[in-house]
Amino acid sequence: MAELKKVFFYGDSNTYGYDPAGFMGGRYPRKERWTTILQENLAQTWEVLADGMPGRSLPSVGYEWDYLRSVLREVTPLDLFAVMLGSNDILGTLRPNAEKTAAKMNDFVSFVTDFTGEGTQFLLIAPPRIELREESYSEPYVRGDKSYAQIYFEQGEKLAEYYEDLAGYRGILFADSSKWELDFAYDGVHLSERGHALFAQKMTEVLRTIGAE
Repeated sequence: MAELKKVFFYGDSNTYGYDPAGFMGGRYPRKERWTTILQENLAQTWEVLADGMPGRSLPSVGYEWDYLRSVLREVTPLDLFAVMLGSNDILGTLRPNAEKTAAKMNDFVSFVTDFTGEGTQFLLIAPPRIELREESYSEPYVRGDKSYAQIYFEQGEKLAEYYEDLAGYRGILFADSSKWELDFAYDGVHLSERGHALFAQKMTEVLRTIGAE
């Protein structure tokens, strides 16, 4: 049997498996999270590791970089490092700016690739599209009111475009989950259980393509 390739996903609540309907915020059962389903789908070819944290934005202060460095020390060597961040950088401010978020991602890519070296591929994942609902604005992770709905949507679209350009410029892999037909919980922000299954299906296709290269 061939040796498994190892992938590590670094993300926010949608990598964590956050369930907004849970008491005080919860987590979907392990078997329902896309990371677990992905591992089951690719058990013969990939070892899937993940670190998701609700509310996580791209690093901007020292302790956030220190945490990332400590995580990388634990999981390397890797065949593939994958990141899906940026949603909280958009939704968590009254001045969402996709261009500035992409610039932060560029710094993130530099940090990780410098640490992991040439033997590790890098996959940049544009987060799911931001289409808020009536129930979205009562949640603490959405800073604006209903008047911000179009702004958040447009900045989310721009972020995916900037990320794709960044991936091309840096010569790294790219996947755009904002174009995937996913399903969301009542808040319009977090994947539902069905959304996790759909995300896993799409990511399975992505990793199979990478594994075939």
